[in-house]
Order: sequence, then C-alpha cells, then structure tokens
Amino acid sequence: MLFPKEKMSHTTSYRGDKSDEGWLILNIGNVELEGVSKIYIDLRDVEEVKEHSAKSSEALEQAKRLLGGE
Repeated sequence: MLFPKEKMSHTTSYRGDKSDEGWLILNIGNVELEGVSKIYIDLRDVEEVKEHSAKSSEALEQAKRLLGGE
C-alpha cells in the first residue's frame, strides 16, 4: 500500500520531547488497512510534509507577532 501524502503530518514535539528532525504522523483513522501487510511511504513526500509544517509554523509565529503575542 502506498500511504497517501494527505494523511501525513509532521511535528517537532511529542510527549514533551523536542527534536529537530521531528516525528512523522500517519493519520490512519479513515484508511482501509484490512489485508495490508506493508505500508510504503515515499521519502520525498515526507520532506514535502516537513516543509509544509515548517511554513505553517512560521506563518503562525508571524501572526502572533503581528497581533502582539510572543
């Protein structure tokens, strides 16, 4: 099974731990996994997910600064 990129996300913190590399999150809530024995993830998709996450974090920080937050 080729795991869909739309069901992946990335975080740099988990359970109080922080990591520059972070963690890949696979949202399997609505994914049919019956009969699946292997899941393949294109590492190019992982990089794209990480880049999207970084851009979202930067936009959030900028919005906080503009609104007088941290």
